[in-house]
Amino acid sequence: MRRAKTLLTAAALMAATTPVSADGLRLRTDYSLTSGWSAASSLDTALGFQNRATGAGNVRLIWDKSLGDFQLEVQSNLSFAQGDAIGYGAALAPFLPTPPPATYFDLARPWRINGTTMATNTIDRLSISYGSPHFVIKAGRQAITWGSGTVFQVSDIVAPFSPNALDTSYKPGVDMVYAQYLFDSGADIQTIWVPRAASFGGTIAFASSTYATRARMTLGPIDTGVMLARDRGDSIASLAFGGPLGGASWNVEYAQWMLASGTTHRSYLANISNFGTLFGRNISYFAEYYHNGFGVDAALPFDSLPASLIKRMSTGQVFNTGRDLLAFGGQMQITPDLMIAPNAMINLQDRSAVAGVLVNYTLDDNTNLVVNYLHPLGATGTEFGGRETTAGSGVYLGPSRSLTVQLVRYF
Repeated sequence: MRRAKTLLTAAALMAATTPVSADGLRLRTDYSLTSGWSAASSLDTALGFQNRATGAGNVRLIWDKSLGDFQLEVQSNLSFAQGDAIGYGAALAPFLPTPPPATYFDLARPWRINGTTMATNTIDRLSISYGSPHFVIKAGRQAITWGSGTVFQVSDIVAPFSPNALDTSYKPGVDMVYAQYLFDSGADIQTIWVPRAASFGGTIAFASSTYATRARMTLGPIDTGVMLARDRGDSIASLAFGGPLGGASWNVEYAQWMLASGTTHRSYLANISNFGTLFGRNISYFAEYYHNGFGVDAALPFDSLPASLIKRMSTGQVFNTGRDLLAFGGQMQITPDLMIAPNAMINLQDRSAVAGVLVNYTLDDNTNLVVNYLHPLGATGTEFGGRETTAGSGVYLGPSRSLTVQLVRYF
């Protein structure tokens, strides 16, 4: 009955959303059903959420307007969820690091209707920009992506997607000032300032903010990038290279973190990707190796992880506790409307893994049906089999088997 009510609510929202004809005004709606199943020894089971089911949806209003050399952009996202995820999130919160503010202004308005239903409206984009042939400056809530990682991120230090993110259509907006200068050669320099306070409502603090400059250029066939940044009191320097390799393409990134504590952490990745045909169908495939300079290679319990790793996990810049990981996957276009994408991520130290498959079916020009299944593999005490919450507790925290069915509609 509860799930049927959720489905009816989502259907009503989508049915009520009619095509918008106003200049620069668009809508994106989505609704998903997610089920998860956890092991008997998991923390999820200990909290009473061994098996979970949640319905969730979003209605994103998108408006932009050109005014000569100026551009205005506003996006408001109304999200709702009904099911076990509400109580599960509240029960799990004490076991996870408390995240500091990701952005300066708090533009989210949550409404918890009851113990199993929640709605939130967030202003996710709110910016004004000026552009000329060589110069761009943009101020306000916006998103930026740096780096060339396919699954993992080294240079993308502002609100990167997690390796298992299902919907990557819109990166979370962050309050920042962005500037870019374009050279006639095609090279460019980008600079960002992301002001933050230690807590919402506080004053802007240097130790909580991010300042970064990134230069990109081409040296023969090689694309090159250099980044220098100060992030939440720590310093980062990174190098990136990429280019062709026969018919394939490759990328390498290296980042060195110099923490305020005096310690140094080095992260790097290398990937290769290619396109081709198999059984007469178009395919693409990739492999990516990632060294997590903040990670650990021992079977440490969760509450014994290093403070440097916990900090980067709380800021959403690192998502894995392991040190060396390998990801690979591909896509096959079965028909013009049907695409299948198997994938896997392996911890090379403890041999645990997460395997998955994503299916995308295009119902029409504006509607997609997405099905995603994830299955963790590994013994207890490993990253994907589950790290023990506390030594000797016999309770483990790790990913669950999950199945998500999502319907996406654009207007």
